[in-house]
Amino acid sequence: DSDGVGHSRNVAAVGAAALPTSQAITSESGPVHPVRIEGAIDYGDSGARFGASRWGHVHEGQDVFGDSGTPLVAVRDAIVLETGSDGGRGNYVAIYNSAEDQTYVYLHLLRPSPLKRGEEVAAGTQVGAMGCTGSCYGTHLHFEVRLGRGVERKPIDPLPLLERWPQAPG
Repeated sequence: DSDGVGHSRNVAAVGAAALPTSQAITSESGPVHPVRIEGAIDYGDSGARFGASRWGHVHEGQDVFGDSGTPLVAVRDAIVLETGSDGGRGNYVAIYNSAEDQTYVYLHLLRPSPLKRGEEVAAGTQVGAMGCTGSCYGTHLHFEVRLGRGVERKPIDPLPLLERWPQAPG
């Protein structure tokens, strides 16, 4: 649910009791899946996976496909490290959760994120919308998980996490 300014209701405001048992969130601070979508989640083919060969480098995230404008949410309580727009990443936002010591990076957002560097976000809060900005080949979220604080830290395969994380209530 959006307040009309790009902020969505915190998962805690809804509570785990409102979710089906299969999607119960055990912690108000997350994790939740970064894409708020009805139905099955589309992770694409092998080219969309972490480690896939990409024009002289290796794909460092997992692509998640959906419709343009699909809400993207903070996977955990976090602080905004970086937002911006460039030719490769398009519109992007990176958030950091100190409890997990992980940075979560969202690329190709439809519009620049309304969040500002240093802002705290709660798990389930909208951070942007799915798009195809920068170097991309169709509407999707390129999602990265990096060990430690910062977008230059070592990436890990996010798919095993994404497949376990429940949907945030919409």
